Amino acid sequence: MQSWILKFLITGYFLLVGTVITVQAQVSVHRLKQADSLFLDKKYTQSLEHYETILKQKEYTPAMLLKMAYIQEGLNRVGQALYYLNLYYVVTNDKSVLGKMEELAARYNLAGYENSEADQVLSFYHDYHLHITLALAVIAVFLLSLAFAIKRKGERPVASGIVTAIVLLGLFIHVNVGEKISVGIVGASHTFLMEGPSPGAPVVEIVNEGHRVEIIGKKDVWLQVLWNGEVAYVKEGNLLPVRL
Repeated sequence: MQSWILKFLITGYFLLVGTVITVQAQVSVHRLKQADSLFLDKKYTQSLEHYETILKQKEYTPAMLLKMAYIQEGLNRVGQALYYLNLYYVVTNDKSVLGKMEELAARYNLAGYENSEADQVLSFYHDYHLHITLALAVIAVFLLSLAFAIKRKGERPVASGIVTAIVLLGLFIHVNVGEKISVGIVGASHTFLMEGPSPGAPVVEIVNEGHRVEIIGKKDVWLQVLWNGEVAYVKEGNLLPVRL
């Protein structure tokens, strides 16, 4: 009896989850069509509201991201425009958009767009982070097995031990640090870059929106970034991480 009830509850749960997902997908498709219609009618701010809601649900299309960038540029929000252009590039790797980003960066004297090829490498790294983790783990296990096999023969596994240590160190760094590395767009004017993760720390520089920085860590509400080759800290709410 209890087994039957348990099966019934599990089946009901998955049916409910499936129904909710289906309804959400239908709502998103309807909202996207509505947003596109508003965009075509040049009702840009109304369409942007719909697009932003869809994106918050972790749903998007490349064309939608370009439209959002176009609207934000028209509203003179260069930070937001560059943010959506960067998201579009992450999704598509379409190099034709790099020219537009560089044009906006040059027009507003923005830093961080000098080496766009690095973005593609970073995007590839994040997309295959799990695969790289598994590959490094398999290599580490193989090397450890090899070292033990050599030791059983009465020999000292010096070379294999050194290589194993290097691979394990790389795996440790990859798991604990690598996934935290990303790029972000300064999303607010008069953003303070600080020497430390505190509002009382010395100010490195005050920058406007649109600059692109590399995010290398986080401490509380502060993101650790690279600015002009130096480490700085910026409030989390003032930076838009280029991640989907």
